[in-house]
Amino acid sequence: QTTFTFQHNFSEPLNVKIKIYTIAGRMIRQIENPQVTDRFVKMFWDGKDQDGNMIANGTYLYKLIVRTISDSNSQEVLGKLAVIR
Repeated sequence: QTTFTFQHNFSEPLNVKIKIYTIAGRMIRQIENPQVTDRFVKMFWDGKDQDGNMIANGTYLYKLIVRTISDSNSQEVLGKLAVIR
């Protein structure tokens, strides 16, 4: 399990999504947190895929998508994560 954290400077509430992909590009999990008002955001992930199975050791990609409630601003960030047990 892990916690994704980030800070932002938007002045209105946000809809936040984190999409997690295999290196081959298959989406294995999507985590959503609607109407976030905190400037420092924490999103927990239990390390499981959409079917509730633990994912294998390896490298994965994630995409953080932040969008204001009014849809006037948005930002996307790509990153890598490693699962090691």
